[in-house]
Amino acid sequence: MTTSVPAAVRWPGYLCALVLFVLILFARGGPNPAETDAHAVTYPTTAIANGQFRTAEQDTLVPNPPGYPLLTAPLLIVFHRWVASPRWCDDKAIPTILHQGPGSLFFRTLLMPCADQIVLPGHAPLPKWYRSQAILALSGWLVLEIGAVALLRSAGRGRSIGELALVLCLAALPAASDTIVQSFHPQDLMSVGFSLAALSQAIRRRWIAVGLLFGVAFLCKQFALLPLLAVLAAAPHWRDRARMLVPAAGIVILGVAPFYLADSVDTMRALSGVYAQGAGVTRTSTALGLLGIAEVPKLELARDTPILASAGLALWAWWRARARLLEPVPLIGLAIACLATRLVFEVSILEYYFLAVGASLLVLDFVLARPPLWSVGWIVVTRYGLTSFDTRASAGWTAVAFMALSLVPLVVGVVQVRTVRPPAPNGPRGGVVRHLTPVREP
Repeated sequence: MTTSVPAAVRWPGYLCALVLFVLILFARGGPNPAETDAHAVTYPTTAIANGQFRTAEQDTLVPNPPGYPLLTAPLLIVFHRWVASPRWCDDKAIPTILHQGPGSLFFRTLLMPCADQIVLPGHAPLPKWYRSQAILALSGWLVLEIGAVALLRSAGRGRSIGELALVLCLAALPAASDTIVQSFHPQDLMSVGFSLAALSQAIRRRWIAVGLLFGVAFLCKQFALLPLLAVLAAAPHWRDRARMLVPAAGIVILGVAPFYLADSVDTMRALSGVYAQGAGVTRTSTALGLLGIAEVPKLELARDTPILASAGLALWAWWRARARLLEPVPLIGLAIACLATRLVFEVSILEYYFLAVGASLLVLDFVLARPPLWSVGWIVVTRYGLTSFDTRASAGWTAVAFMALSLVPLVVGVVQVRTVRPPAPNGPRGGVVRHLTPVREP
């Protein structure tokens, strides 16, 4: 795992991982065009590329910050000739539910697959996914890979067989392709990638870089706040925390300000993470989802409770490990535990929800220089075992199984912190211990 690998071998390995990921997307039929979340990402990207910030927020139909559209709009401008279309087509059938009701015609014209273009006049043929904005989603996967590699190298395990294995594992990670093929959430890929990169810079004590990266990660998806709490606990001094928070807040303000000035209502709705217009009491197969309360209060609990739980974990970890919390293993473990709280309090089960924890568990195994048996086992059980169980068991039993699987990474992360020896009574309590400086690679 730790054997050094020359660049002449690593770079073909990176290319093979990219090819593998693209082949997996093709094997799964590409991104589903009959998925409303796709248009909530591609339409804002088109609007931003055209300088229409108000339109971009109005087209953001799901509660997402504008980070991914902002980052990919320049790519759209440069490669406009080849990937301009915000819609694409394939031979997948439109979901049956969209064939029913008074709005069926609208959905059929908006989400039509290629087969329907023959019978719906007045519509120009749509391109395949790889000739549309869907191909830009690959940038999210590249950010994920770069962030994971940066973290592995900061831990002193980079440029090795383990690094190549990690890259290939992330290419085969089911949740990574789920984010594109099923729900089209490349912003999740970017958020996880930037968060992992921020952890790598925290290990190197580059606090301004940590803040900038977490700011961009939050602009892509709000759950980046959870690993940020872990890093805030690990920072040795208050001035280090300030050097993180100020640039992080600055990036968020700069990213949000143009949209807020153009359309404050829709911008705040997108940032809130709890927008669910017209939703009443919806029972889903998680512990929180089974509660008989309206959807908005559920979403508020799902978004706010993990922050409180992560803050509690961060305080406990700071009390337990102090300066030793900046070592790679306990820091990654605490980040995993914080990210797992999101699963514990989730309101529904979607495959791409497992991305952040699954990718972080893989990184942890390779930092520990051990075969990724635990992480791969958890990934397989959550992605395939739980999905199969959900179709056969009642909602209550599915909620029990989901809760148990969500608690596993939380416990794994806590164990990584707990096994760190607390500081000696007369030892340093806030500064960085010299022998804990991360390994510098040649």
